[in-house]
Parts: sequence; structure tokens; C-alpha cells
Amino acid sequence: MERLTRRNFLQGLGLAGAGALTAGALAACSPGSASNSSGSAANSDTSTGSTGTAGTASGNWTDISESKLDWLPEEMADPTDIESEESCDVVVVGTGVAGTAAARSAAEAGARVIVIEKAEEAGVSRSGEYAILGGKMMDNWGRGDGYLDKDECVDHEMDEMCYYPKREIYSKWAYGCGEVFDWWCSAKPDMYIHLDGNEPIPDEYNVDDDEHLTLYSYFSPLPEHFQPDFYKSEKHPTFPSSVTFYPSQSNIVKANVKKAEEAGATIYTSHFAEKLIFDGAKVSGLYARNAGTGSYKKITAESVVLATGDYSSNDDIMRYYCPEVYQNQVPKMFPNVDCEGNLTNMGDGMWMGAWIGADIQQRHAPMIHYMGQMTMGEGTVGGVGTSPFLRLSRYGKRFMDEDVPGQQVQNALETCPGKTCWTIFDSKWAEQVPWFQPMHGSVNYVVDVLPNDENPNNKGFLKDGIYQYIRRDACEVNAAVEGSGLLVANTIDELLDKCETLEDKEAAKASIDRYNQFAKAGRDEDYNKRADRLFPVETGPFYAFESGMSAMLVCCGGLVSDEECHVYDKEGTIIPGIYVAGNIQGNRYAVAYPIAFKGVSHSLCMYYGYVAGQNAVSGV
Repeated sequence: MERLTRRNFLQGLGLAGAGALTAGALAACSPGSASNSSGSAANSDTSTGSTGTAGTASGNWTDISESKLDWLPEEMADPTDIESEESCDVVVVGTGVAGTAAARSAAEAGARVIVIEKAEEAGVSRSGEYAILGGKMMDNWGRGDGYLDKDECVDHEMDEMCYYPKREIYSKWAYGCGEVFDWWCSAKPDMYIHLDGNEPIPDEYNVDDDEHLTLYSYFSPLPEHFQPDFYKSEKHPTFPSSVTFYPSQSNIVKANVKKAEEAGATIYTSHFAEKLIFDGAKVSGLYARNAGTGSYKKITAESVVLATGDYSSNDDIMRYYCPEVYQNQVPKMFPNVDCEGNLTNMGDGMWMGAWIGADIQQRHAPMIHYMGQMTMGEGTVGGVGTSPFLRLSRYGKRFMDEDVPGQQVQNALETCPGKTCWTIFDSKWAEQVPWFQPMHGSVNYVVDVLPNDENPNNKGFLKDGIYQYIRRDACEVNAAVEGSGLLVANTIDELLDKCETLEDKEAAKASIDRYNQFAKAGRDEDYNKRADRLFPVETGPFYAFESGMSAMLVCCGGLVSDEECHVYDKEGTIIPGIYVAGNIQGNRYAVAYPIAFKGVSHSLCMYYGYVAGQNAVSGV
């Protein structure tokens, strides 16, 4: 190997011998050069945050300190219209999954707890999926401690996000979430544990109200072609670790709100936490506006737990951290509103943190799962979800290995012309579905009657909500239902003619022919799709549907944190008196939301809400 010298290094850059880079210029770039002082702040920052996009000035990095964040409102003055002054040990902001877990955890540890919630009701939530590793509840499905290798699970999550998050956060969660989930579920001891997804829920539990609750495990039992360790042979595994609450996660959250109140927590709904009390050294409380009076409560506390959620409804913050969401016109679907009718996920925790000098993580992760064609109208009986049938762009070209989870499909769609695709399959779909990996959004069970389909009280369980089951006659029925989006034809030519937005029918036909050749040869030469999931499209009738990018659920990115829920400033120093949990807790996700653990978001919110509550009491 040739010895690397200053001269041959410059020759490699094409600079030596031409006077392009003088000794003076090299000296100006040296670490001790005074000429480099204008960029010293940016270059010396070794913390895990320091957000923003650096520009250049005279070859050096410009100063992009967070005081220049264009989304950050001017810091509000301390309110003078104080209607009451209260004190406690811990004040928690937010009653979603994370805030409720923090409030109950702290109250049961003996702390005096005050909770601030800007909605009219505490504990309102959505969805219901939790990824859980171990614990007694998971024993119900044979997936308790020892079922999955927790370190392997953590390593997979880190690899999926290019090792940008903090591994300690995932490791602590992996080894502790099972026990905390048992604690979380203990708030609702009368809920029904649904052991077999092939069996209906008893009528008395299959009721959509605020009291009844069922806990269901995804893919239990596993589809007939899969063994418990199937994920070890998958290129893009979805680990069998997920459960969901039916009919609404709100029921389990509200049950935990009640447990927090029974332990002594005081909850103020229709109140807005607007500013932290910070003396430059420690957070010691907050100011909360009473929406009913317009005046403020001054609440002093030993510790504050921010569980304020994400910021994806704040256009200014979204444009700053995730401009591609706007460039791609990704729709949003966040539903929760505060007592004044505004969406709750506005990023208030972000600006309260920024005002006291908290650092903000880099590389935020929009949560946008492709979900394919699901049940789309009255009368439909299930869709194929993310099942990896052939997908073509609007110009008739194949563009990916279809056998990947929904987040990866979404990412690929964002590069497609028109950001839409056509999914095409034939009449043998029911034979093929059971061979597809049990994963996020997939359909794996073909049945003659959906569980609970005949129950007059059924509000969607295993029909409109769980997307694992599909009736054998679904395509025939759905194609006849107006608004289902499913097209059917007896020949490929007829089918492609019905695909109105398909720009190049001949290219699409050629792509189908090529795909069929790969299927028969057992080798995908274009995208290396698994041979046992390459099914030819050749037996009529033929089906197609168009789908585009899915809606954004939340955007994951927050204040720089660690596995103890601390908050750090831009010098990498812990700010005393403040903890974070939920989507305001940074360093959990980066770049793209990981989908290998379906429901990992709620699980991390629950677990780190519990941790934040415990640490806020103990001072850890």
C-alpha cells in the first residue's frame, strides 16, 4: 500500500501542483486557526441533537444555533394573571398513554401528583397495538419470557434505523416492558383475554362502549405454514410480539387514569401547560392556563414530566424537520382535539423545552404505514392489506420487492411517479395469502365466515379493525360494492383497460409477463423476491386496485433524552427537574418508523411513562 502523504493526498483530490490549495489555506482550516472561529460552535458540538441544516460561508460551517429555529414562538413572559398557586411532588402534562402511565406510576409511589390535560376528557386515545416482549400477559399466547431473544430484537430495531437512536432506550424497554404491561393491564382485571383468533369473542364482550375491553394477540395461532421461529428466515421480519385492545385503547387508558386518581392524583382537564418554571439551573414547575377562566395556575413541583405528544399538526415544525412530508403531500389523520377544538399534537412540549435550552434530536421519523386496500365501504368483507402481490407504478413498471412491511412500501411509493401504484393478482389469491409473512397490515387467514361476522353487536372486530382475516368470497363481493376500489376482469387486457390512471398499458402487460416468467423459474432477477412468494398472474378472473401513500399518524422526534427519561441541553448536560415520555421523548426513532414490532410506539410510551413517573419521584 502506497504511503499516504500530504502530496499524494492532494493529488488524489486533483489539487496538487496547480496551486489550488495553498499552505495558507490549509493553515486556515486547521483546528487552531483563528479563521475557523466563525464555525467553531457548529464544529465543536458533539451532543446528540443540534438540529437544523447547516449552510456554508467562505468554506466554513455557519452558526445555526437553535435560537434561530424559525418554528419556535417567542418565549412568553411569566403570566401575571394567577388564579391559584399549588404545589406537588410531580406535575405531569398529558393523559395519553405515556402521561397516564407516568401519573399512575408516580402516584402509586406515594407522590403528590397533579396532571394537566388540555382536552375535555382524560385518557382519550386511539388505535390499540402494543409490542410486548415477555411478561405474564403474553404467556396467554405462549409468547412470554424466553419466546424472543430480547437482545436480537433490540439489535434489529437499531439496524432498521441505522443506529441513530440510543440503544440503551430499546434495551431497557425490551427487558422491562413485559412486567410493566402486566401492571398496565391490571387496571382492567375484568377484560376478556381472547386466546384464539379463529374463534369469536363472546357476545357479552363484543360491545363497543367505554367499559367492555378485549385483549387480542395478533397471529395467534400462527398461519398453518409458519412455525414459531419463522421470523428467523425472513429478510424483513415482523416479530410475533403484538397485542391489541378492542374496541378502543381509550378503555385501557381511562382505566389507568382511574387508578391514578385512586392513588391520589389530581387531574385538571381543559388546562393548557404553556411555560415551564426554570431558574437557569432546575425546572421547578409550570404555568397552566385554565381554558374556562383564561387565568393561570402556578404549579410548583419537585419534578415535571412532559408527555405532550408529537407535533405533526404544527405545519411550521413539520416543514422544518420533515420537509419531504410536504413535498410528497402526505395526508394526516390525527383526530384528537383539545377543549377549544384544536388538534392536540401541536408541539407545545417542543417549544417549552426549547425555551429552557433543551436539545432536540436530529433525523425525525414520520410514522406513515402503507396499508394497501382494506375494507373501504359498507358491504365489503376485508381487503388484502399489505399482502405482497405484484405492484406496478402508474407507468406499468415494477418498482420493488413487494415482500416488505408497510413502512418500507410507503418509502418506495414516495419515489414512484404520482406516488401511487396498482396491485394486481389473479383468482388463486386465496391459495397464496396463507403463505405470506404474518406482518404489519397483512392478511393471512382465508375463512368462509369472519369471526363475529354474524354477531349483531359486532362493531368491526376481525372485520374492519384487525385486517388478518378475509372471507373466501371477498374479491367477488368487494368488486361488486361501489366504492371498494377493487376492479375485476376476465382477461389481463380487460383489467388493464379498467385501470384508468395506468399510463402505459403495454408496459404493464410486459411487466406482468416478466413477473410470470420469474415465478415459473423460481428466481426474481429484478428484485430478489422470495421464490415461495412469487405467484404468477395468469388465471382469471383478474383483480386490481390502486393505492397511494398512507396518512401520517404521528411524527416521532423530540427532546434529546435517554433510558431514564432525562432531558439534555445542547452541551449534553442533564437539565434537572424535567423528564419526558411518549412522543416528546427523543432518541427513540430516527429517519423512518420501524415496523418489525407492530405497536412498538404505544409500548415505548407506556413503558417510559412508567419509568418517568418512578424517576420523577426518586430523583434518578
